Amino acid sequence: MNRIGLFPLGIVLFPNASYPLFIFESRYKKLINKCWNEQKPFGINLLLPKKLSEVGCLTVVSDVMKVREDGDMEILVTGKNRFKILQIFDGLSEYLQADIESYDDLDSSFDPDLLENVLDIFNQIAQKVKKFKIQEIHLEDLDYKLPSFTIALKSGLSLEEKQRLLESRYENERLELLYRHLKFLYPLIDKAEGLETLAKNDGYFSL
Repeated sequence: MNRIGLFPLGIVLFPNASYPLFIFESRYKKLINKCWNEQKPFGINLLLPKKLSEVGCLTVVSDVMKVREDGDMEILVTGKNRFKILQIFDGLSEYLQADIESYDDLDSSFDPDLLENVLDIFNQIAQKVKKFKIQEIHLEDLDYKLPSFTIALKSGLSLEEKQRLLESRYENERLELLYRHLKFLYPLIDKAEGLETLAKNDGYFSL
């Protein structure tokens, strides 16, 4: 069990994904500076109205791109392992802290045919979209042990779907969710609603 600082946000960060953040609140400037200086991780959990998700992603500051005169920062963070909140502490510092435990897959094996089907429909969509660039993904690009999270980055999932993916402890289950989502999305690509859905990639950078 570990105690970490929490940074509740309106995003879902996946393992092995990077995300740019602009830090302007005093309490989170302190959290980020501490984690950067001490090379310690913090937690990003999805914050929705009246709800903080228990499962989040352990996160490190991978780059401080700019620090302004007032201390506001432009940074890049990278997701590591998933965790589950055991207990939240409010008042120990300016930002929330929590005792956490690791949240790993119960079964990370997957059906290779299912993975190929997901990649096939994803790449068909990537080829079909003309208004903006979506990089195709091939098997040789997936050197990470949890391929579903890499594919999910540019799949236009809603926040709720991303959180469901993050909380799933079975790779096959995540791939099935992605396959159903992409099959539903494919015929909508020629319509505005399909493009709007795909555009919800939240600024992720693939590593």
